[in-house]
Amino acid sequence: MNLKRIAWIALVVFICSLLVWKFSSKETPKEIIKDDNKKVLKVEQISTDFNLNKFSSNEEIKLLKEIGICDSTQADDNNLDNPSCSPRFFRFFKLSKSKELKDGFMLLVRAGVNAFPVRRLLIFERENGQLVKTNGFVGYIIERRVIKGNYDDIVVRFFERYENQKYFYNCLYTWKSGRYVYVNCEAINDSRLKPEKADSVSIEVEKILNENKLVF
Repeated sequence: MNLKRIAWIALVVFICSLLVWKFSSKETPKEIIKDDNKKVLKVEQISTDFNLNKFSSNEEIKLLKEIGICDSTQADDNNLDNPSCSPRFFRFFKLSKSKELKDGFMLLVRAGVNAFPVRRLLIFERENGQLVKTNGFVGYIIERRVIKGNYDDIVVRFFERYENQKYFYNCLYTWKSGRYVYVNCEAINDSRLKPEKADSVSIEVEKILNENKLVF
């Protein structure tokens, strides 16, 4: 972990705390979502080689065409600017244990597709017959945590460049009120946050994700 970056985050937290104390702001600070009673039944690590990716049926192609993210007439599997509806560009994950893929899915999009330089994770759920995007992440899923209930928790990995340094944030999301919501940041550059700093740094990381439009 880059110490300069973490020191900067800690300084911002300290300054914000002084301002809140000095001016007695009535605004309630955003709380980190916690559920200490949530039991993780299984952890699934996820890595992707799109060259080895395969669709399980024609259902995936129909869904890609429905959301309009690919060109069904494109025969070239190497054209990233105008991608074909191919597993070389798109990978599906089931969203809910209680719904079929056509009614809810997570879609991992390969870097470079539609001239977008990095991987994206798009989440759709069908409402009143139409697929609606519930979440968009300029990042990619690296872990799925199976819990009791229909929607598993997921860990999304984000990338940021700050002062010519690279930073990777591994962030936990849980399903709530029809979409995935931020829980906390678990690691920066693959170094886990210290428990005493986890809440304050997680709040700052969420601000970074929003300011850089890494979530949409």
